[in-house]
This record gives sequence, structure tokens and C-alpha cells, in this order.
Amino acid sequence: MPIFIPPCRRHFTKPSSLFALLAVLIFITAGCAAVPRPREPFTPGATVETLAASVSLSVKSPEGSSGGTGYLLYRHPDRFHLVMLTPFGSTALEFFARGDRVTVIFPSKGVAFAGAIKDLPAKGGLQGWQMMRWVIEEDPLFVPGTAGTVERTDDKGRETVARYDGEGLLQSKTSEDGKAVYRDYLSAGGVPFPSVIEFSDNQGVEVKISFDEPEVNGPIDDSSLTPNLEGLTLLPLQSMVGN
Repeated sequence: MPIFIPPCRRHFTKPSSLFALLAVLIFITAGCAAVPRPREPFTPGATVETLAASVSLSVKSPEGSSGGTGYLLYRHPDRFHLVMLTPFGSTALEFFARGDRVTVIFPSKGVAFAGAIKDLPAKGGLQGWQMMRWVIEEDPLFVPGTAGTVERTDDKGRETVARYDGEGLLQSKTSEDGKAVYRDYLSAGGVPFPSVIEFSDNQGVEVKISFDEPEVNGPIDDSSLTPNLEGLTLLPLQSMVGN
């Protein structure tokens, strides 16, 4: 006896209904995407005492361009430790600064160079690091109720003009040595911190640093800010050419 199989009943959505559904979905998606994530309020008077962050760094100089990724440690007032990585994740270069003294380490070559920051090679953009303390220090990032320009003169007679937006966030500052620009602020535990800093000097060196998930005012050990020279050949900074 043959088996009777009833025909399948097909359900069709009217084109107009389909378009209406798509329109609603697009509206909902766009609405959700447009809702900004709430930003933690800035704390008046908060300053950056320590900083630890992954960074993307690009440097342009009259001799050419370079860049890469790594991480940066900083502790007020003048201690820095920058690590630049190779594309394979190993350490290509370590840069330490304390006051006007710097140490540059090339682990793969087993060599380190140490000396005064003024002795950094003119080529390759490293001279731009002479501005780093000025870029991070001396001018508050957040001055509530301040808008426009603030001028000051330091103990060396150098004049700096700092520009603040309507919220009181530092946007840029200039001096006879160069310029720095601060963009895309976030709140790191209430401390305002720019996600991007760009600065340039009068020698044609331009540096751009992008910070990823910066940790502000956390503990940083002395050992993390002190170069380990064990097993390395230590040379004067003036001899660092072509490395």
C-alpha cells in the first residue's frame, strides 16, 4: 500500500515585512553602538606618580623612520625604562633614564652604553628622548575650570605655553625646544591620562607614543627601573654608532 506523504507547507515572509525587520535590527544595532561607555570621573589634583603600559612607538627623523611595540615604566620625577621588542617578541633594546643619565642595552649583542643624555647619537631619533621628562612632567594634565593658555618660566629661563580645553585637560604645550600634543584622554583610577602623546623637537625628530591600558600610580620596584649589566660589555654612550 503506497504511503501518502503530504506536501510541505512553505511559509514566506512578505518582502515589506522582511525590510521592516531589517530596519528595526539596524536601528537597534546602531543605537547600541552609539552609546558611549561611561568614563570614570577625573579627580582634581590627581597626578601621574608612576606609569606602566604597553606602547606602540614611532619615530621620524631626518635620517628615516622607525617604530615598534614594547612597554614603558615611569616613576616620578625622572626615572624611565623603555623596552622595545622584535617582531618575534624578544627584546631588541632597553632604554633606562634617571635624571640626565641614560643607559641603552642591546641584549642580542651583549653590549650596553651609558652616559649623559646629551651624548645620545644625533641620528636615529634617540635625541628626541631628551624631551621626555618635559613631555610628562611640569605641567598638570588636568586643571578644572581652566581653558585657554597658561604661560610659565622654569628655573632655567625656558618659557612654556600650555593650552587647555574647556574641560581643563592639557591639549598641547610648546617651548623653545619643541612641542607636545596630548589626545584621547581616559581615566585611570580617576587620574586623567592621554592615550596618545606626540612630540617633536627643533632637530626634526617626531615621536608618537600610543599607550594601551596604562596602569597609573601602581607600585614599581627599583629593580624594574635599574639596568642589569651583568654579562654585558659596558661602553661610553658617545661610541654608540650604528647599533
